[in-house]
Amino acid sequence: MTRSLKQQLLLWLLVPLLVIMPIAAVVQYRLTLLPAKLEIDHQMGDFAIALSSFIKQNGNKVSFEMSPETEHLLRTDQVDTEFFLVVDPNGKMLAGDTTLNTSEEEIATGELRYVDRKISNRRIRMLIYGVDCGQHPCQVRIAETLLKRDRLHYQALVATLLSILVLGLTTAGVMLIAVRHALRPLQDLRTQLADRSLDDLRALDAPNITSEVQPLVTTLNQLFSRLNEASKAQKAFIADAAHQLRTPLTALQTESELALMEPHPDSMQPTLERLHYSASRSAKLANQLLTIARTDPSFQTKEDFAPVELIDVGTWAANEWSHRAGVAGIDLGFELEPAVISGQASLAQELLSNLIHNSIEHAGRGAKVTVRTYVLAGSPILEVEDDGPGINEEEQDKVLQRFFRGRHAKGNGSGLGLAIVDEIARIHNARVVLSTPVNGKGLVVRIVFKNASTIGTITNTIKY
Repeated sequence: MTRSLKQQLLLWLLVPLLVIMPIAAVVQYRLTLLPAKLEIDHQMGDFAIALSSFIKQNGNKVSFEMSPETEHLLRTDQVDTEFFLVVDPNGKMLAGDTTLNTSEEEIATGELRYVDRKISNRRIRMLIYGVDCGQHPCQVRIAETLLKRDRLHYQALVATLLSILVLGLTTAGVMLIAVRHALRPLQDLRTQLADRSLDDLRALDAPNITSEVQPLVTTLNQLFSRLNEASKAQKAFIADAAHQLRTPLTALQTESELALMEPHPDSMQPTLERLHYSASRSAKLANQLLTIARTDPSFQTKEDFAPVELIDVGTWAANEWSHRAGVAGIDLGFELEPAVISGQASLAQELLSNLIHNSIEHAGRGAKVTVRTYVLAGSPILEVEDDGPGINEEEQDKVLQRFFRGRHAKGNGSGLGLAIVDEIARIHNARVVLSTPVNGKGLVVRIVFKNASTIGTITNTIKY
């Protein structure tokens, strides 16, 4: 299974984040709670020191003098219940709540000791403060229930969880956006490569690529450059070879045809016919190879394209093929309606020539071949229909491949005619559709062009 770079980056970023977040939550929780608890303890310490000022010492006698109003103020709290206790050096209670009169360890003068106790099934926080009362210190004890502290724990927990959650989600979102943004140049490269045909070997356009990916782009462009040079060399070789072969093969074809017309022994007739057949077939193959080299998409540019009226292409074909069709015993007809494509007139003529030649060669003497041009649903159509033997449905996709010939193919073809048609159609952003006529006999080859416009309105059928 192919691993995703985006998933790997997010995994390496999000997994540490998931580990860090709980640790950060604990640290933040403690750092939030500790100062607040210390502040509450400091307040208790202030109260204890304030109470110590009411302890009076007269010789060995220790007393505690505090007004009821002051005591009421001490015990006032909106949340917790407040307690206090004052004991002399002998442990005798001077004032306060007997609830706090528990056995505690001795404490030094000026010392503040905080302890947690459970008294009468209630948890309390108690402060013991040592006050100078002679040889042994007195004790001032301040205590309160833990409602404020419990509420403080809850608020700190909620605040911590919310802040960590917001921080985590925000960080994860930023990571996702950052990774997506960082990988966008790679996505652009993928789109460029996915949208290209196999013949498009132009250098990749990547102006915003990162320095880490630039070596990959450079390597790909170097590879495309080498492939382009190799492709050009191959096409040039095919074109040169076909061009060099065409002249002598045409001469050989002409000479063999003249030899058949000149008086010769009957025993030479089969040999001359085979020679003429081979020469004709070789000349046709050379011409087709030259056409393939000329129609290669890598050599075509948008600047070569111009509006082409298919009626003009059909008119040219009528002048070019009517006589040859008559000699072959073919009823060649034209039904032309206005339809404009964007392309090259010479290639459109080559496409139609191959279709007509294919029909004449395979339909057989006495067949009827019809060339049509029209517009259907906004798409220009070039169509050639014959009533010959046709092509089996299982072979219709294969006949567009080079050098493939159907089982019932006739003539001396090499299986390149429809392949050339398909190449030229692809150059013009068109598609080739093969089907059987409604009557169930013959073959219809329809070229459906895209992004084209029509000229004027559809007129009456033009017949030649």
